Amino acid sequence: MVPARGAWAGRYRARQLDGERRRERPARHLPLRPGPDRRDAACPPLRQRGAGVSGPAKGKIIGVGRALGGRVVTNKDLESVLDTTDDWISSRTGIHERRFVEEGETCATLATGAARNALEHAGVGGDSIDLIICGTSTAPESMPSVACLVGEEVGAAGVGAMDLSAACSGFSYAASVASAMIGAGSAGRVLLIGADAMSTVVDQTDRSTAVLFGDGAGAVILDAGDGESGFVDHILGADGGGAPLGRAGQPGDENKLYQNGREVFKFAVRILPDMFEKLLSRNDLTPDDVQYVIPHQANARIIRSAAKKMDLPEERIVMNLDRFGNTSAASIPLSYPDIFDDMEPGKYVVTVGFGFGLTWAANLYRI
Repeated sequence: MVPARGAWAGRYRARQLDGERRRERPARHLPLRPGPDRRDAACPPLRQRGAGVSGPAKGKIIGVGRALGGRVVTNKDLESVLDTTDDWISSRTGIHERRFVEEGETCATLATGAARNALEHAGVGGDSIDLIICGTSTAPESMPSVACLVGEEVGAAGVGAMDLSAACSGFSYAASVASAMIGAGSAGRVLLIGADAMSTVVDQTDRSTAVLFGDGAGAVILDAGDGESGFVDHILGADGGGAPLGRAGQPGDENKLYQNGREVFKFAVRILPDMFEKLLSRNDLTPDDVQYVIPHQANARIIRSAAKKMDLPEERIVMNLDRFGNTSAASIPLSYPDIFDDMEPGKYVVTVGFGFGLTWAANLYRI
């Protein structure tokens, strides 16, 4: 597996947005009422049509960055509050530690930190950005969007900014929208973010979920460019019939995250290699053309099972969940700093993700 590293890893401790603490008020909305079959719901049949966006390259990555919650939580730390052990967690998930937001940190401050690092890495200013898209499901408030707050903080106020909610598939969904906007000539440079503070929606007393999730944000700067490098194809899919398999309320809600882990596992090990094979087939590529695969960092067993079906050696599968846990929409962009300096022109990077909804998405990027 590709180890987690990179000059921008953790460089920026995401700061509070306005320099003063906001008073958090629980959001009020209809409760998530479990149906009688909620915990026994089976994975729905896959109805993947795979909305594709083949064509010229749209959106070259010119900068990457990430930011993590300020509090490191190890498996040993969880032993003191949950009926679990370090060995039990690591053997079943591959996770050794994760990062949680500290007081004053939110999904929005993490997104801002990642965005600043990506802009610095690209050597461009916020005033050069035409559009901001943030994939997230844990915005600190229903309004304003995380993307709007980020734009104000990085000097990009006034440009289009929006959040996109597709659970753990959020970044890949957002990448397809960003590249389409660039391809249509509606934007020349896009700040693309995946950010989630999962500790704010997880029941920290539930052993089945509390050990899995972490808080982080990853960002990339996409530029129209004039060469062959960029996103060249995407797959998007969703099936609301899978909603009983996983859901969560908003930060501060009493309705904490729930998932049917067994059925989600079965779904993931089927959909990830399926999308990988579909992208290669319709673009006349083979696994040898792919330098790296970045899967959603949900569980090491899911990733290894999917990698075997993709017929790829483990050294081409990017993994960092051992240090960060499952960071939802942030997990794929958090991985780009690990590989950016080693990417070989002419090769491809494939990202494959899945999430509650059910949602799934994949992106094909030509280096």
